Amino acid sequence: MSRITDNRKKSETKRGKKNSGNLAGILIISVIAALFIAIVYTFISVSSEQIERNKETLCRVDGNFDKHIIVLDVTGRYSLIQHKTIRQAIEKEVDGLAIDEQLQLYFITDSVVAGVKPLMEVCNPGQGENVDSFTGNKKLVKKKWEDKLYKPLNKILTDFDANPTVASKSPIFETIQMINNLSIKNAKKGTKTRFTIMSDFIQHSDDYSFFRNKIENFWKSNYRQKIYTKFDNVDVDLLFIRRNGREEYLAPKYLDFWKKFFIESGSKNVTIKRIEG
Repeated sequence: MSRITDNRKKSETKRGKKNSGNLAGILIISVIAALFIAIVYTFISVSSEQIERNKETLCRVDGNFDKHIIVLDVTGRYSLIQHKTIRQAIEKEVDGLAIDEQLQLYFITDSVVAGVKPLMEVCNPGQGENVDSFTGNKKLVKKKWEDKLYKPLNKILTDFDANPTVASKSPIFETIQMINNLSIKNAKKGTKTRFTIMSDFIQHSDDYSFFRNKIENFWKSNYRQKIYTKFDNVDVDLLFIRRNGREEYLAPKYLDFWKKFFIESGSKNVTIKRIEG
């Protein structure tokens, strides 16, 4: 009788262990299945949220991005300290780009070419700071930032430092009008634009020159109508650079003149700063 009871207990113990093992196996399989489903769901969700971008400019194909246009006047020679502060100012503006915001960089030269293209036209991919390590690749994003944004900008500024030029003309109004027509007016509706100009702001072209014409007469001149352009809802930053022997063009009447020009062109926010040197 005792032997039968012992056998029964052993059988029940084995059965219990088997049931426990089955339960544990089912639990493990369920956890694995749940994790697999979660991974697949996350992958599908992330993939569905991926936005198509241009491979060269890194900009959204749908055109939903804001713009920051930087225009640098290279028609006159700058001092060493001015070169350094100009570079610092541009790098600061680039550091302030929002994710997906487009940078366009132009030079003011001695002539205005129809269909002029920016030296740079790229959207900020970020440096991986907003990339989830589980669903994204921070190193890849940082590499895109370096290859498409930082390195090209550094090369342009290095060439600018190494090859200073002095031009016979400085068509500032004409360049502003051309860039506005090519870039700002063609932007998608709702695009926010920042427009930064770094220059001595001494207009000098065949049609109009601060050396020949009085700025008081500008507002009623035919030339004003010729270079008329709209800056509706565009934030404008004017960074004035001093020219040796031309300090008079930093006088309040010239600063006020340029501020009035952009306000009357439609800008609601115009700031004026000085670049050191």
